[in-house]
Amino acid sequence: MRRVSVTLPDEVFAVLEELSRGSNRSRVVADAVMGLSSRRLRRGSRYAGAVVVYYDHSRGETTKALVEAQHRFLGEVRATTHIHLTRENCVDVLTVVGEGGEVERLLEDLRRVSGVITVQYALVEIT
Repeated sequence: MRRVSVTLPDEVFAVLEELSRGSNRSRVVADAVMGLSSRRLRRGSRYAGAVVVYYDHSRGETTKALVEAQHRFLGEVRATTHIHLTRENCVDVLTVVGEGGEVERLLEDLRRVSGVITVQYALVEIT
């Protein structure tokens, strides 16, 4: 067993405190790390599902850069739904199917776009 020290923003620490009621922080952090680990995409495996991109479209060329990123992955991005949240913020839901390494590259490309607030996904491994 190893002891580690982490620095967390106040709002993240508050969530950790809430989650660890009736348990201990170490167990909550260990479970979270293992949960994240299980979400890693394996190269060679195929996945299908949704990628959710939350972004501020009023910042520069965000929308154009997101479309270009999707076009670089024509084999993986099958469809996109665009949702207007506010005058500035939007969500795109990308339906994707592809090999784990390629989907991971798509996620990285999307996360690099200026104006993107977060990229999340729900994928299942397919045969």
